[in-house]
Amino acid sequence: MPVKIRNRIFLKVFMLFASLVLVIMLFIAYMIIPMQKEALQKIMYTQGVTVSRSIIQASSDAVITNDFGFIVEHNVEVLKNNKSINFVAVAPLRGNTIWVDQSGWRVLDSPDSSLTQMQSDKIEYKIRQGENQSQGYHFVYPIEFSGIKWGWLHIEFTTDEYNTYIKAMYFKLIYISGIAMTLIIFIGFFFARWVTRPVSILSNLATQVSAGNLNVRSTINRHDEIGALSNSFNQMVESLEQSKIKLENYNQQLEQEVKKRTLDLDALNKNLDKKVKEEVTHRQEQERLLIHQSRLAAMGEMIGAIAHQWRQPLNALSLVLQNQSINHQLGKLDDQTMMQSMKKSERLINKMSTTIDDFRNFFKPSKQMEFFNINESINSTISLVDAQFKNNNIKIIIDCEDNINIKGFQGEFSQVVLNLLNNAKDTFIERRIASPTIKISVYHIPNGINITFKDNAGGIMLDIINKIYDPYFTTKEEGKGTGIGLYMSKMIVENNMQGKLYAFNDDDGANFIIEVPIK
Repeated sequence: MPVKIRNRIFLKVFMLFASLVLVIMLFIAYMIIPMQKEALQKIMYTQGVTVSRSIIQASSDAVITNDFGFIVEHNVEVLKNNKSINFVAVAPLRGNTIWVDQSGWRVLDSPDSSLTQMQSDKIEYKIRQGENQSQGYHFVYPIEFSGIKWGWLHIEFTTDEYNTYIKAMYFKLIYISGIAMTLIIFIGFFFARWVTRPVSILSNLATQVSAGNLNVRSTINRHDEIGALSNSFNQMVESLEQSKIKLENYNQQLEQEVKKRTLDLDALNKNLDKKVKEEVTHRQEQERLLIHQSRLAAMGEMIGAIAHQWRQPLNALSLVLQNQSINHQLGKLDDQTMMQSMKKSERLINKMSTTIDDFRNFFKPSKQMEFFNINESINSTISLVDAQFKNNNIKIIIDCEDNINIKGFQGEFSQVVLNLLNNAKDTFIERRIASPTIKISVYHIPNGINITFKDNAGGIMLDIINKIYDPYFTTKEEGKGTGIGLYMSKMIVENNMQGKLYAFNDDDGANFIIEVPIK
């Protein structure tokens, strides 16, 4: 693996170096070639201007007088002395064109159309393809004397020297590029080796360290970043070696500490089972005591409720007996009166007996879960305390459909309803609320039933709203509250009915919410 990494890094560095140098060379060549071509064309332009001016200056009189003989003679001499000129043509505005080349001279009606296109008011030049596929530098110079235009002078120079120079330049560039590439390969090889060899060495050493060998050290000695990295690597390995020694010592201490803790834990485990059983027994005893206290408190409230429920029928029965006594004294106690009094007394006694049965069923423990109707259970519970609530002018509104059933212990649910109603009643009396009202709403929610008890007693104080479910917590005067009603209610709803019991305040008062799932 280290060899592969080294070769890969070496190849990348070498290719990067070679590519960079090659790009620089190509850029230089790209810049030099156009500059050389432009310089050659400027030289040819200067030559064209010089030759044109000398011919026009020497032939000015001949051009004006149309002395073709002198023009031909002079231009033939010019071509004889300058072999780089292919031809010279004098094209006047009017008249024939005199054409002189290396083979002789002739008179033309007009020059070739490709040449006449270059005749303008300024100097024109270009490299054009001749008839025999040879290139030539064609130069057109306007002939003017005293501001009067007489025609144009056409001179075409051979581009052999130009092409030879360009080819030589390309050859030199290729030659230099070949030498440069050889140097690049040579220098790049050693440069890449110089850069990557320390990296491969450090990579190999790091692989050995990762395998657990902390005895390796780097021997690279350089006064640059690689040398600093080598020193840092050695310091790191030394630190790891020291840490390993400390870790081994710590492990030994830890083993001794574990042995000691294990002995202590064995000693603790011997008595742990006994302590757990004692704690469970103590907790169960506390829960039984708490449930017993809750039932005693509920029973005390029920006894008061029985007294309220019996007070009205007892008063009515007393009135029946007084009427019997008055009718007997007045001699008006006949069979019909006697029969009516007996029926009325029997109804009153049956109502009192029914009240006793209702209270007895309320405290009768449920052993099995059963389906029961929420509306019936709530109304049955309210009937037990109806007299007390009417006596305190407390209005109870029930909003519940008749066909909502849930599965659970009906007696425990009734106890929760009774606790919430009695708490609201005590708050109404304590705060002397005008028009006290309790609204009980029952409706479906996703996957369950929501039962809301809403009153207009002003709400729960915010500093205790999170404590109301704690056991033995109460805001009532001593002797008037046990502080276990809401605690038992929350346990019944959440543990036995797998639901939730929570409370919040709104603008009118407190809202106690019971949410139970539909099983």
